[in-house]
Parts: sequence; C-alpha cells; structure tokens
Amino acid sequence: MKTLSLVSIVFVGAALTLGLTGCVHKPNKNFTVLPDRTRPSATQPATPAETNPGPGTSIPPPSDVQKMPDGSIPYGTNESPWTGVIKDGKPDATILKPDTVYFDVDSATIKKTEDKKLEDVAAFLKGHQADALRVEGNCDERGTEKYNLSLGEKRALAVREYLANLGVDARQVVTISYGKAKPAVEGHNEAAWSKNRRDDFVVLIPKD
Repeated sequence: MKTLSLVSIVFVGAALTLGLTGCVHKPNKNFTVLPDRTRPSATQPATPAETNPGPGTSIPPPSDVQKMPDGSIPYGTNESPWTGVIKDGKPDATILKPDTVYFDVDSATIKKTEDKKLEDVAAFLKGHQADALRVEGNCDERGTEKYNLSLGEKRALAVREYLANLGVDARQVVTISYGKAKPAVEGHNEAAWSKNRRDDFVVLIPKD
C-alpha cells in the first residue's frame, strides 16, 4: 500500500510539473531578436534632397524614335510636320520665359500655382501651329548627376503630358533634361534652389 501511495504521489507530481512547464514559457537567453524591418534604422543617415524619385507623371517616348543629336526626344515620326522645325528651327527662349514652371523638391508633379502658366503655353502653341516647343527639365544642385538627369526628364515629360491634355498636339513638343547642369540662379540655399527646380520653354521657329 505504501508503495502504491508513493507511486501515486510521484505520478501526480510529474503531471503537475508538466502542466506548469506547458503554461509558463521562459525566454531563451540564447535567442537573437531580429530587427524590425518595417522601421528605418536610427543610425541610417537622412537622404539629401533631390535624390529620391519624385511622384511625377510621365509618358514614355515611342520605342522606334531615336533621340536627336542634342539629346532631345522627338515625339512623332519622320513624317511629322514638326520634324524640320525640331531639327532646324530657330530657338527663342524669351517668348515663354514668364511661363517658366517651378517644382517642389524631389517632385515632378505640376503644382496648382503653375496651371495658368501652362494654359498660356498651350494657347500660344495652338495659335502658332507652325512652331514647335522644347521643354527643358532642370534640377537644383543637390543629388547625383544621374538622378537629376532622370528627375529633369520626368519634369519635362510631365509638362508635355499636361499640354497634351490641354489639346496641344504632343508631336509639337520635344523634351530634354539638363539635370543640374544649367542653374538659373547661382547659390547654395533654398532661395537659389527653388529657382533651379524648373522647366524652361524654348520656342522653335521654322527657318524662312
């Protein structure tokens, strides 16, 4: 009987031990906690301005069209009525100078403040259908050359698309990006940078 009672006590004790072990989980001191990949590292340096892709809209050039010698992209085929103007036209950067379009940092989105300028540009092109337009995308001095060339192109393409949506024949407009190579204002502060994040307009007038 004593032996039976002893066995029963041992059995009950083992069951209680297993039950407690199953309910209480002690942390493993050898377990390595992985960092939360959804949060940026506290030691990660901030990315400087004009180096992150902007959210601007753009439309790609036709795949069968080659870039012009000056780097601009002609939208249209060799049968386009503006081909000769684009290649040989006399450039005039003064006509639409007041309508220069400006952008926010790292952005190719057309701001509401620039809508009226683009409406004026569209009206000019519709009234001068023998002319073509070169949209020149520019950036401020910050960021890599490669990135700023890409951002400048996005800015020029965004304006071209905007003009097309206003009824301008898209073949009448070509684009080029100068990146940060052609600052309008020299300087290393926001006053200068804000004037360099822009699209310039050059009217291409057919030669007589």
